[in-house]
Amino acid sequence: MSKTEARASVFFRPPAGRLQRAENSPTTMTLGAAFPCLGARSEPYRWAAAGTARRSVGKGRFMRGVVPTFSAMPDWLAMVLVAAAYCLVNWLGQQALMLELDMDSVVWPQPGFALVAMLLLGWRVWPGLLLGALLSEAWRWRGALDGMHGLSPVLGVALGVLAQTLFGVWLVRRHFGRRNPLDNFSQCVAFCVIVVAMTLIGSLIATTSLCLTHALPQKEWVSRLGLWWLCSSCGTLLFGSVCLNLYHQGWRLPDREVRYEMLAYFGMVALLTAGIFVWWHPTVDTTYPLDMLVLPLVAWAAFRFTTREVLLALLLILWLALWGTRHGGGPYLGYSAYSTLIILQTYIGILTVVSLGVSALVAEQRKVKLELNQQQELLEQQVRIRTLALEQSHAEVLALSRVDPVTGIANRRSFEESLEGEWRRARRLGTSLGMLMIDIDFFKLYNDHYGHVSGDYCLREVAQAIRSSVRRPQDLVARYGGEEIVCLLPDTTSEGVAYVGEAVLDAVRDLQLPHVGSVAAPYVTISIGGANVQPREVADSRQLIEAADREMYRAKQSGRNRIIVAGMDLPEADDA
Repeated sequence: MSKTEARASVFFRPPAGRLQRAENSPTTMTLGAAFPCLGARSEPYRWAAAGTARRSVGKGRFMRGVVPTFSAMPDWLAMVLVAAAYCLVNWLGQQALMLELDMDSVVWPQPGFALVAMLLLGWRVWPGLLLGALLSEAWRWRGALDGMHGLSPVLGVALGVLAQTLFGVWLVRRHFGRRNPLDNFSQCVAFCVIVVAMTLIGSLIATTSLCLTHALPQKEWVSRLGLWWLCSSCGTLLFGSVCLNLYHQGWRLPDREVRYEMLAYFGMVALLTAGIFVWWHPTVDTTYPLDMLVLPLVAWAAFRFTTREVLLALLLILWLALWGTRHGGGPYLGYSAYSTLIILQTYIGILTVVSLGVSALVAEQRKVKLELNQQQELLEQQVRIRTLALEQSHAEVLALSRVDPVTGIANRRSFEESLEGEWRRARRLGTSLGMLMIDIDFFKLYNDHYGHVSGDYCLREVAQAIRSSVRRPQDLVARYGGEEIVCLLPDTTSEGVAYVGEAVLDAVRDLQLPHVGSVAAPYVTISIGGANVQPREVADSRQLIEAADREMYRAKQSGRNRIIVAGMDLPEADDA
């Protein structure tokens, strides 16, 4: 393994357990099949490619498919592409961001591109980055080169670019890993400090190499150092943040209402910035610090939108401020070209740092609010689940409290509640209400002879037989007390009460439960008393119970194993 691969393996080493999952993931296996070059030699990059592919595909970014394919490319191709992209970004920066001809650009976008490229693609592209810096600086210093000796300052500047990028990548990876450093305020501040430190180191190396090679007078070293540091730090902070934000958050179109608000916002930013830097031509007496008026608009983007809109607003402000200052407008009119360049760089740097800080702070608050809302929803869901469970448990307990545990039918409490309800309904509708009072014949003798366990069994069988004979859903069979069972029959005439009673009597006889202590029959029998009343004509429901109970005692006195309904004396058939 080469030194480069060894460093890359240390750089891309994931936590324990994650490397094996990444190697076996469908994304990694697909990349390995598509690019045979991803063998043992490029194993350190496989985990990075798989992780990047998962993020790109999972979040639907605008770079979908680009970063994973780029990571899976051969090293030489990746280096060539990085070098070409670095030269292109450098040329575009010189064309669009230069204040005056033959001057440095206000900000340099290429350091930000170099930082993001190495963060996404890994250490393997550093030769391509060095090659791009060499070509860009050679083109920049082409008029001052004098043979091979003139290549020394170009090499020194390129090494400074490479050194600052490597140092910045190491610090970002060490402190943030693969997280977005613009997600919260503390990370954003740390990212700004890292950018300042790395660009300072690169500027020191570059300007010192220019002095040592006599390409820069020593008396201009400090001024050149400050200028290069401002250009590099502002460019890295602004354009590097743009690239990182697009990579981590993508380019999703907002809703239509939000788009209208964004269009209005960018229109206001363009009008205000153009009014300050393009249309305003101050005099000595009208020089005011109006350039800070754009700060509330940037803060508005941080509160209403996302970091993406903040960065786009900063790019728009940068371009309008540069274009207006270049054409003789704005608050910086009257200064020398060098002073104007320094002031404009400082203005863009301060605006970028403050805007990114406010945006990160608002994003952190949104994230905390979202987490709190999710926790609140989770708690509310758990409360609803617990409430439903308690209601279900309460219903089960209530149902158990209304059921007799021995017979499995309704208990007396349930009977009394149903009687009151049916009594009010019958009184309201003018219907009749019937009742059967049932008693098991010689049940005490049954318990004395067979035992209480068999007595409970007999009571349960009789109750179930009675309930199976009462077929209407509104009818109720309940244990009234001891061996007495009551049937409540709403909207039932005397004939209906007698009919139901006969069915109940036959159902109990069909059980053929032996009863040696009974003188009515050799098996268990019952005595039934029936009654029917009109609730509108009777004052109290107790009169119905008393009437049914009175008829039941008449049936017992008449020989048991029979039914007697009030007003209807039905002879009981002989036992089969």
